[in-house]
Amino acid sequence: YSYGSMIGAAAAADIPECIGYVMLGPPLDYAWALYVFNSSSLTAKAIDSEGRPKLLVVGTSDQFCSESSFMRFHDSLPEPKQCVVMDGMDHFSIFKRLTNVLKTWVSEAFGVRDLEAFAQK
Repeated sequence: YSYGSMIGAAAAADIPECIGYVMLGPPLDYAWALYVFNSSSLTAKAIDSEGRPKLLVVGTSDQFCSESSFMRFHDSLPEPKQCVVMDGMDHFSIFKRLTNVLKTWVSEAFGVRDLEAFAQK
């Protein structure tokens, strides 16, 4: 979530066992400062994710990530990927609708009927 979403996405490129990742409210508009001028390197690693399912979630009222920045980043990622833009949600409220989004994404991205089946896979 937030700061950690970019760190986790970048780390996923270096973890062979990683099968995909989720980015929740990535603070893309402030990445230059938050990641101590290292955002280009982290972004490049996050993009190095071909073949791994990715889910990106942001709210239309996110204080740290505009929809245009979010969509530009999303468009730079290789498939498979999915983005969810939650209408009226800000950086701190996207969790209110997250449970069903995650359940649906896991089922679709990994071809399982539910979370229990995913855990047994």
